[in-house]
Amino acid sequence: METGQTVDGITISDEELKSLTDAIQQRHGIDFSCYEPKSLKRRVIRALHIFRLGAVHELWIKILKDHSFIYPFMDEISVGLTSMFRDPVLWKKIRFLLSDHFAGNKELSVWHAGCSTGEEVYTMGIVLKESGFTRPAKALATDISNQAMTTAKKGEFNEMKMEEYDKNYLHFNPGSTLKKYYSVRDGFSFMDTSLIQHVTFKHHNLITDPFPKNHDIIFCRNVMIYFDNRAKLALFDKFYDSLNPGGLFIIGFYDAVLPLVDPTKFRVLDLDAKIFQKQ
Repeated sequence: METGQTVDGITISDEELKSLTDAIQQRHGIDFSCYEPKSLKRRVIRALHIFRLGAVHELWIKILKDHSFIYPFMDEISVGLTSMFRDPVLWKKIRFLLSDHFAGNKELSVWHAGCSTGEEVYTMGIVLKESGFTRPAKALATDISNQAMTTAKKGEFNEMKMEEYDKNYLHFNPGSTLKKYYSVRDGFSFMDTSLIQHVTFKHHNLITDPFPKNHDIIFCRNVMIYFDNRAKLALFDKFYDSLNPGGLFIIGFYDAVLPLVDPTKFRVLDLDAKIFQKQ
């Protein structure tokens, strides 16, 4: 059993982590028991640096005494791995499926579970636009971080990130440019928010909150890497129940969960793009 983890001179023991997560659950009802301990310790240590706290005990006291502190703390704990048109092979496949697999749909329902700062949501908006998909589409974008969703709603990204996003987009559509979807001022890029007119943003905890139903596509990319296998298995069952028959479940390239996928519930539609279809 791992007894402690040291990063940048700060050590967190199993006992300290449990004391902290117990305090958070008692005070705020947020359950961290399913988070993979090593990953959670790294994130807590990062939060200690961000908030200039020297030990877990200081963090524990601050969380118990300052009720509003949980919000910036959760924002730091839930920093996501995301970028626009990340893994272009996926988005090319989605573009094809919109005109093939979903061609007969009267409407399309999408859930971005763990949407972080919204790069994926804007990406899907562009894919819908460029695929020529003419049916009504609605999307739900959820995250545990209110701060991340505020960024997503604004569509405001550091200009330095756009160089990477531009390159990703060129792999998706070599004959075009991402620049037509954003404007630049004062070092920031502002996405065209018409791309997310069909999107509803909502705070949601994947571990403790009920799951919305009747989706044709669910994205949950590079989120489950932070959960233990017990939680991943439970999430797979919940996502299965949330999908329409034949619906698609899309995970991230860092979500090493293939051995956990129940072949009686999901079939692999595209292994390279990490797309699974509800049986």
